[in-house]
Formats: sequence, C-alpha cells, structure tokens
Amino acid sequence: MIIPINIASSSSSSNPKLPPSLAKISHDEIVLIELQGSLEVECNHPSERDGKFIGKLTIDESTNKPTLLIGHHLLEGKIANLPKPLAVLHRSSPAAAKVGNGNAAEEDEHDDMDDDMADVADTRAQETVSIRTTVEWDVVAVVKRKIVFSKRPMPVVNLGTQHNP
Repeated sequence: MIIPINIASSSSSSNPKLPPSLAKISHDEIVLIELQGSLEVECNHPSERDGKFIGKLTIDESTNKPTLLIGHHLLEGKIANLPKPLAVLHRSSPAAAKVGNGNAAEEDEHDDMDDDMADVADTRAQETVSIRTTVEWDVVAVVKRKIVFSKRPMPVVNLGTQHNP
C-alpha cells in the first residue's frame, strides 16, 4: 500500500509565531517537552482539556535554561537536540469518490417507484457502487529539539503579604 505524504511549504517562516523569549528556541519550529511523570488535568470530558492553561514556560536569557511553572511546582530543564528528527503528521482524507456504473437513469426511476421497490433498488445500487477513500498525510512540522525536565519539581511557596516583626 502506498500512502501519500505531502510536505507543506515553508513560506511562513519569516513571521515569528512564538513570544520573543521562546523565539530563541525557534520562531515557528515545534519543540517537544519531555516531563518525568504525568500531568493530571481536571475535566469531565477529554475535549475540556483543549486549550486549557497548564503552566508558564520561560527561558532565562543569561543561562539559556528553560523553567516551567505548573501550579506550585517549578521545573528546571535544558534544551537538547533530538538524535533523529521527528515529523509531525496530520491525517487528511479527501472527499470520497464514488465508483460505479454511472447510470443516471436509475436515479430517475427511483422517483417513480413506491417505497418498497425503491428500498430494493437502493440496496442493489449500494452493492454495485463502491466508495473509495484515500488517506493522505500532511507534514505539519519537523521536530529537531526538545526541552527536557528530568529533575523533580521544586515546591514554590507564595507568601503573599509578608509580616514585619
């Protein structure tokens, strides 16, 4: 089986899509974030996770170290190159093309028939018509780097108002 893979044009690489602090990693490149453990997001349905705020990712300008603040936990990481680049693929399937005998006169006959006869004719027509769909994959991006957070998170305590003794 041959699966077509389409490569998108890189005409939008001149416009940065990320904030300036993250543009030091890349302007429009997708970067993996590797975490130890798992993230638990409160939701009743999986679609509620879409677009939900998880944390704040910043990169220190002097040390070029990324930090990720999730709730009351601070993760410190490093930027690493992947040994082999990864492609991010998006599945797209074009509209189904009907292949059959192409007799348009049969469709006109269905209008004149009663319901029982039309059902029999429709069943016969469905057997002769096959629906062929082809699946295509579009390359959305190529991932070359990752941000690795391999250490345990540090607790962050926000004292709010400080008391002076």
